Amino acid sequence: MQDSIWFQTVPAEGRELLGRSDPLPQSADVVIVGAGMIGLLTAYYLTEAGVTNICLVDRSAALAEASGANSGGLWFAQRSLEFEAVPGIARASSRLYDQLASRFEFGFERCGVLQLLYDQQQIEDAAQRAEVTRKTGFRVERVSGDQAQAIEPALGFKPLAALFYPEDGHLHPVKLGLAIIHYLKSRGVRLCLHTEVTSPGPRVETSHGAIAAGNVVIASGSWTPLVTSLLGWEPPIKPVRGTSVALGPLDSTPQRDIVAANFLHWRVAGEYVAAGGTVDNVGFQRGVEPAAVHAVRAEMDQLFPTLAGRPTACAWSGFRPHCEDMKPVVGPVPGCRDIYVAAGHFKKGIVLGPPTGKIMADLITTGETDLPIEALSPARFPPNRQEEPT
Repeated sequence: MQDSIWFQTVPAEGRELLGRSDPLPQSADVVIVGAGMIGLLTAYYLTEAGVTNICLVDRSAALAEASGANSGGLWFAQRSLEFEAVPGIARASSRLYDQLASRFEFGFERCGVLQLLYDQQQIEDAAQRAEVTRKTGFRVERVSGDQAQAIEPALGFKPLAALFYPEDGHLHPVKLGLAIIHYLKSRGVRLCLHTEVTSPGPRVETSHGAIAAGNVVIASGSWTPLVTSLLGWEPPIKPVRGTSVALGPLDSTPQRDIVAANFLHWRVAGEYVAAGGTVDNVGFQRGVEPAAVHAVRAEMDQLFPTLAGRPTACAWSGFRPHCEDMKPVVGPVPGCRDIYVAAGHFKKGIVLGPPTGKIMADLITTGETDLPIEALSPARFPPNRQEEPT
């Protein structure tokens, strides 16, 4: 489990729940390999569709990897350019989060995001970004440097200009995960943690026994190719480490999320400020490099001079699952029957979590979905070798 600010800002009983394992069942209608946010939301939408004999299997605790190490950013509009290949999915995610927020409490807040612009070229590029954002159906406005500081009074640095996305915001990912876990357990869903999957299907073999599975969903983040390789298929997903830091508790914090020159900056639980977003191609090498922490803190101190000299409360890193074509891999595993994959979201796992979970539930229960998935098809990456379908 990552030592992130998210885990430090939930009660001890919540952290204990994330590692509490249920007995492994002999069979399940759906086995989900991975108890991160994608796996939990897939289980949630399956239960909403009437499926309750579900088992999530994870080699660690729930939310132990990227799902507990991310920024919690819900930047639907700010990342509109990244959603062009899947038009409509950002709007769908925004609607689904509104529905989740009406049911659960998880720090969901549409506080608005400021994207700072530093030179004339960025201002010119911002015009295209704003056009795409509006076509996607979100609001955006270009503001001056003075207006940016008025929107976020804590901002001590005046940019040349900025884009303001008033409908974007953030959540507390661990609080969301805990809310979903409580819901799933109340519906009889099992979380079998600290359990290694040694064969993902059609009969799921684990370090604690075997499960006869009707359907299997592989949602193992950066580890997904290691699991699917046992099926003769490896999507080009690799880990990319990202480092973040947090300061606090503070008497006052910035009210908006900030996309600055190099990093992202956001508020946590009302009394902490966090920042991060390094891109470190170091494989599965864990740890926090002092140089990365220094770089993040340097930008944070420039943006918010009142924070300069404040001690770092914690620093952590996580592995984002990066797919080589920058699109998630969502759908049936090529050459396999009743086995699905949902991975490769890179920096958009939280943003696209609900629609991904709903797509998985739709495909398993009805064989189709009304959400756009053509560009996400796993079939765009062929199997390593030709085999008889399992």
